[in-house]
Amino acid sequence: MTTSSAPAPAPSTLLVVLNPNAGRKQGREQFMQRVQPALERSGTAFRLLETTSQGHAQSLFQDLVRQPSTPRNDTLRIVVLGGDGTVHEIVNGILRGLDAAPHGADDSRPRVEIAIFPIGTGNAIATSLGILTVEDALERLIAWNTIPLRVVKVSKCLHEGDGTVLSHSWKPHAYTVVVNSFGLHCATVHDSEGYRSMGNARFKVSALKNVLWLKQYEARLDLYGTVQRYDRTSHELVSAVDGSTVPQDEPSMVLAGPFTYLMLTKQASLEPGFTPTPFARTSDDWLDILAVQNVGRGQILQILGAAANNGQHVDNEHVEYYKAKVVELETLAPGRLCIDGEFMDVEAGPRGRVRLEVLPEDHQSQFFVCS
Repeated sequence: MTTSSAPAPAPSTLLVVLNPNAGRKQGREQFMQRVQPALERSGTAFRLLETTSQGHAQSLFQDLVRQPSTPRNDTLRIVVLGGDGTVHEIVNGILRGLDAAPHGADDSRPRVEIAIFPIGTGNAIATSLGILTVEDALERLIAWNTIPLRVVKVSKCLHEGDGTVLSHSWKPHAYTVVVNSFGLHCATVHDSEGYRSMGNARFKVSALKNVLWLKQYEARLDLYGTVQRYDRTSHELVSAVDGSTVPQDEPSMVLAGPFTYLMLTKQASLEPGFTPTPFARTSDDWLDILAVQNVGRGQILQILGAAANNGQHVDNEHVEYYKAKVVELETLAPGRLCIDGEFMDVEAGPRGRVRLEVLPEDHQSQFFVCS
């Protein structure tokens, strides 16, 4: 084992990213007692990268892929001892580094494979894949069987200096692999930072606080192309709109709001039992949309309670569930969007319009996760 503040470009070396502050700060102990012995028994060469602050993992990998000596068409294998935030940083570091790297497109398609040890306060990716314990993660690490980890690009609308909106022009803001939200869920995650010492319980405390002072969030969500919806009668996903019948630059469906709860995600579960988007799949090219529009405290508590009972809320009459590949959000007042636990301020009206789209498989980098 070698320890370094920067990744080694050698493709044969496994990179172990340790976030010592994740979750209950047991990452270093788990690495020394469980992960390191397993890797040494298997004869796997690895380099340990220990993060020191928020954003550190992103900068490490952004620097890595920008190095001219880094092979572009090889496989980069990464073990993460941390939560969703660490994975988010790694994905963003790699993609932003590739965006800025001085090399041709033909050389810019690294395959990135990630094994996750769920020791963070947010472990949605691992939970959605059935990886609930360190033992589960060790089994996946030894087998190293992967599935695609599809990425969502979040972009801001471009406009001229005088404020004129440039129609259908977008500037990438971030890449996400877990959840994007607006309304109650976003407010819950934002306020939960003040209760971080409570571990996962911080989300429940923050949720109850925001339900007590429940707000409705004025916005509209435009869905483009082909759309599926959950049908409560047949209890299955059905075709809602055939995208080929709608002009490409026009929405095929509009959710007018106001929204109490709006979630756009690639993961089925955010924590064991809490399954807000039960039909979401890490590896498919759909963005799952959970929309609850303009309900009161009793109704949202009932919906959240059913969601915490393995996703039974989808049959509630106030819940709308869709699948789309491209959506755009526009708010009527200044707002906030949660993107994998980070927060983006959103201007009101067309100037603040935000676009979310699942990246195609032929994007400049492909991500996979041990399942």
